[in-house]
Amino acid sequence: MNEINRDSFDSIDGQNKIAMEQFIQTVQAGDVETTAQLLQSHPLLARRIDEPWFSFDSPAIVVAASRGNREMVDLLLENVADINAKSSWWAGGFGVLHHNHHDLAHYLIERGARVDPHAAAALGMLDTLEKMAEEDPSFANQRGPDGQVPLHFATSHEIIDFLLAHGADIDRRDVDHGSTPAQWSVDNPDKCNYLIKRGAQTDIFMAIMLGDVEQVRRILESDPGSVHAQIGKGDFTSGSSDGGHIYEYIIGRAFRPLYLAACLKHADITELMLNYASVEERFLLACGGADRAAVHHIIRTHPNMVQSLQPEDQGLIADAAWDNRVEAVRLMLEVGFDVNASSQSFTALHRAAIRGNVELVQLLLEQGASVHLLNEYGGSPLGSCIWGSLHCEDPRGNYPAVAESLIRAGSDLPEHAAGKDEVKNVLIGHGVAR
Repeated sequence: MNEINRDSFDSIDGQNKIAMEQFIQTVQAGDVETTAQLLQSHPLLARRIDEPWFSFDSPAIVVAASRGNREMVDLLLENVADINAKSSWWAGGFGVLHHNHHDLAHYLIERGARVDPHAAAALGMLDTLEKMAEEDPSFANQRGPDGQVPLHFATSHEIIDFLLAHGADIDRRDVDHGSTPAQWSVDNPDKCNYLIKRGAQTDIFMAIMLGDVEQVRRILESDPGSVHAQIGKGDFTSGSSDGGHIYEYIIGRAFRPLYLAACLKHADITELMLNYASVEERFLLACGGADRAAVHHIIRTHPNMVQSLQPEDQGLIADAAWDNRVEAVRLMLEVGFDVNASSQSFTALHRAAIRGNVELVQLLLEQGASVHLLNEYGGSPLGSCIWGSLHCEDPRGNYPAVAESLIRAGSDLPEHAAGKDEVKNVLIGHGVAR
């Protein structure tokens, strides 16, 4: 949940600033009609259409392409947006071809988008890669978006083989997240398994994600301590960057192997790992699964268990809220978890608000959850609700009811109404400016 770039945005005054805020919202929401009206009525928007006002220091056209919105892309191009503009992201900029919408990517290439090795690898453009190899032998390890190399983007076995044959480092880590191509692909079993077959390094989380019990067994036998690994610590950090290991985004920050295996319902792996697990790990597993009998059994023999947990372990309550696991959250509150414990700087209340889970929000408020704590992006739980109504849009969520509950609990109000129309109406009803 990266905030928009404020540097040039803050130099805009009055009505133009309001128009820019509306422009940002409509582009993000994919509202082509309103975006067109804004561009027509506010010439400043067209003059500064390539400014990095959006998340990850991106211009509007990169945001539109990343969402696969061809109509929005066409509108922006009609208003002279640069099709080859990239985000200004410090670790390596993203362009209009660096996404998973391959039909749109080919259309953009027809419109003049330049193909780099990363886009060519993603799109399976072997002929283009062959030409690049002739022109620049080092192309296979060229840094691109997030400081990734082409192997991070490749999906087909043929492209992977070609890159490896031309010197690609199979375990080259990206700049922002310090993660290998295989780690980036743990949710793509075909690619991940093929990279392993070609010699990529494996790890305990990778083996669990792939459901490979024999690989898990080999890892535990050679390194029993790997059962205590934790995402966000040790080998599973981004190194010198603060971007966080890629597993934090694909799997979740602070996840431990045993809990991951249980969440994925890999019963054979879970049973195997229990032989190596600590009592704390067994306790967290029971909490996450809302297993009251197991939780209370452990507390009877270890009465200070909750108090002895590390802060990131108490953050399990926030992870459960993100997954809408109301009974797990209820159980953790009953046994003494800190209601304001956080995961990735988001409390359970932030997480529940993003999902629009009014039952969970009300439970947390009843237990004293703070409506004033800010996440690392400066957002309150109410801000998280507003953001979630636009970007998460959980179909089970009731965002207006969550906003109402948070406001009644004393949340600070924003300067201007934002979010989906129903949420905006709640804010306006409490005196927030349109």
